[in-house]
Amino acid sequence: MKKTTFILVLLLSLIGWQANSQVLNQPANWPNTNWTVTGTYNTAPAAFEADPTTTANFAFDDDDAGSTSSDNIQAESPIIDLTAAFTAGETWLFVDFDYVFNWISADAIGAEYWDADAGTWNPWGAPIQADTAGAPTDNFCSGTTEAFTSEQLNIAGFTATQLSGFKYRLFYDDGGIWGWGFCINSPTVTSQAPPTCPDITGLTATTTGDSTADISWNAGGTETEWQIWVQPAGTGVPTTDGTVTTLNAPYPATGLTPSTAYEVYVRGNCGTDGFSNWIGPVNFTTFNTPPPPPVGVTCASGASTFVFTEDFGTDTNTNPSGWTGTGFDGSNGNWDITAVSGNSTGTGPNITWDGVAGGMHLEYEASGNATTIASAITPAIDLSTAVDGAELSFYMHAFGDDIGTLNVGVSTSQTGPFTTEYAWVG
Repeated sequence: MKKTTFILVLLLSLIGWQANSQVLNQPANWPNTNWTVTGTYNTAPAAFEADPTTTANFAFDDDDAGSTSSDNIQAESPIIDLTAAFTAGETWLFVDFDYVFNWISADAIGAEYWDADAGTWNPWGAPIQADTAGAPTDNFCSGTTEAFTSEQLNIAGFTATQLSGFKYRLFYDDGGIWGWGFCINSPTVTSQAPPTCPDITGLTATTTGDSTADISWNAGGTETEWQIWVQPAGTGVPTTDGTVTTLNAPYPATGLTPSTAYEVYVRGNCGTDGFSNWIGPVNFTTFNTPPPPPVGVTCASGASTFVFTEDFGTDTNTNPSGWTGTGFDGSNGNWDITAVSGNSTGTGPNITWDGVAGGMHLEYEASGNATTIASAITPAIDLSTAVDGAELSFYMHAFGDDIGTLNVGVSTSQTGPFTTEYAWVG
């Protein structure tokens, strides 16, 4: 009896191991001379910090490559035959690696796979375009790594040639800018059987107005119905059902609050196979509501007139007459009276409100990512003759990401307190 019990337990253990085995679990094992490095890049050791054919890392310093060097570099795997994984029903592939990346703007790192039928490299999910925490500006492999797992690559539709001729590569592209750099540790590619209700992929959100956005994603499998949550940023993974939709290319989100940060989660509905996981968050911010145009003042008797105007004259970096505030010297985090395109590179309008290419305006200087609160306060404006009302109107220019908040307030004293009449959040 004891012997029978022992054999039964052993058989169950073996059956369980076979059911959960993984056909493809292949580390790159850098340094690995079977890998190759390709691309157009500065080969100087200061730039090409780590070669995966001779070291355990793949790293490139775009800053040390120099401002005149346009660099794209790839670490390419040898051929990996996927036929066995495909035959076993493990038609989802993932690539995992730890990395450090000091990102600027147009530069990116990521993964691509080889289509042996078409003879082309294709994106394996979206590229990475975000900093790792505390990323250094040199010797990138000395930084604190973060883990990356790719989107699943579905090989269920691959031909025999695509399966037997598969390979992948990890890339860096500086996007034509003078970037910092990255370091990637030795990756691993794995296969698994897809779940009964696969997760959606390619979730994106694009702001289309002050109260609208387009949300798009790809079906995880054959499902045609999804649930979506569009909620304030930071709310977290939903715990209840979302809005049911059959639209995914795109789903139009409406009724949102202007100038507000939102996050999106989506999951698929596979009917009798249940729901997929919630995928998200993907973040976006709605636009500001455009300022209303001036309506003018209607007088019961007499005519309306301007009691105060300011065009900021022709003098740069000087206080406009009668104005007070934190300063107008054009230093970082302060105001600057300047001509169009006369401030730091890429900031300010290229023409003023009246169509004058050389006209003057008041501009907040933030080329150094300033967080300083700057104030500009007009001289006292006499409204004693404004018997039927008064209107404040002004022209403004706002362009860019994270440009802060403009508050326009009124007070009976130059020292405040001020009542906000209008606000613009960048």
